Amino acid sequence: MLLLLPCDIRFIIYDLILADTTTVRHSIQPCNTHFRLLNSCRLVYYEARLSFHRYVSLRNEFQIKHFHNHIFSSPETALSVRWADVANDGRIVETLHTGRSTPASQLYRVLAKLPCLERLRVFDVRHYHPYTMNVPQLRYHLDFEGAMYPHRDDATLPHLASYELYLDPSTRVTPFDRLPDDRVCSLRLSGECRLSSKASFPALRHLTIRSVTSNAFDRLEFNSVFAGSQLESFIHSQGDRLGFEVRNIHLQSLIDGPGRCLRKLVLLGCARLSSSEIASCLRSLPTLHYFALSIVTVNELRENFILALGPCLRTLKLQVTHAWYAVPLFDEERVICNSLEERVLSPNSPLATIYISFHSRLMIEDRREERWKRIAHAQHLTLKIGPWEDGEET
Repeated sequence: MLLLLPCDIRFIIYDLILADTTTVRHSIQPCNTHFRLLNSCRLVYYEARLSFHRYVSLRNEFQIKHFHNHIFSSPETALSVRWADVANDGRIVETLHTGRSTPASQLYRVLAKLPCLERLRVFDVRHYHPYTMNVPQLRYHLDFEGAMYPHRDDATLPHLASYELYLDPSTRVTPFDRLPDDRVCSLRLSGECRLSSKASFPALRHLTIRSVTSNAFDRLEFNSVFAGSQLESFIHSQGDRLGFEVRNIHLQSLIDGPGRCLRKLVLLGCARLSSSEIASCLRSLPTLHYFALSIVTVNELRENFILALGPCLRTLKLQVTHAWYAVPLFDEERVICNSLEERVLSPNSPLATIYISFHSRLMIEDRREERWKRIAHAQHLTLKIGPWEDGEET
């Protein structure tokens, strides 16, 4: 059936297959299922190979060795790779009597042969045969980035446009300890992460922080660490009970510094932000197009931040819950609900997409949920009522 379609439609299908294959779900590394299509027939192989060979996912040592042997015999394959997902072992084997250190995995050999690499996503190793030491003069130490790029030769290190870490909260990493940061446009941080002091991020436009457990981020000042950046999007999710939580001082330093021109702002699971700081942030972002906020109330929801939404906003996602030990602030939430109906669901509202999640008690009152759905249908708005955080997880 595929071959009966016009050629340009087939190329669109190839791109859609690749996009679906490369999508990360629940922080699990994708696999190379897109390559199966290349075995269907010769025509599909020659049409799809240029697109499919741009991406490779190496999930274990067997795949790493197999791919290394393949690019050794077919160098043109290595030149076509622009995007790689890799599972990094992170261990360095040190010979005590010589002082020589070598990564335990052969991943560094593969990465050294990808001169055109632009996007790198790194995951923890899930399935592999552990490297065992049979010689007493050997020992391990951890160097996450050094296991991928053991040599500090700037001539061989890739200048990545996108660098994303999908790591467990306990995985230690110091991004840009080896890699240059001068061209990084998109950055995702996770794990027990500590940024290198030499990093400056002059080209950074998109920043995601999720499940970062390092206490170094508690003292982080965005207007200092990312002083040279001009962010267009910022996404934060605590992701772990020990994860970094955005506080008022962090949000203020973000807006005063690299985030003053944000177009997309996502704050998930926030329990340390005050309603007044959220409102102040929104007033300072007149160009904001996309705003997603999941807030956990503890003892205050004094300011109605709906009144501070800017004129350019097109997508609003709002979820209000309360901490298990706190009393629900129904009166304050009711005020926010009324403002949403008066301003956001009004005929003059510029919004096109609205996701809302409040306590069920508030949605039942005066048949609020039914009324909102009728209004959204009449105004051709995309409205979803109920939990939506899973769709925002990165």
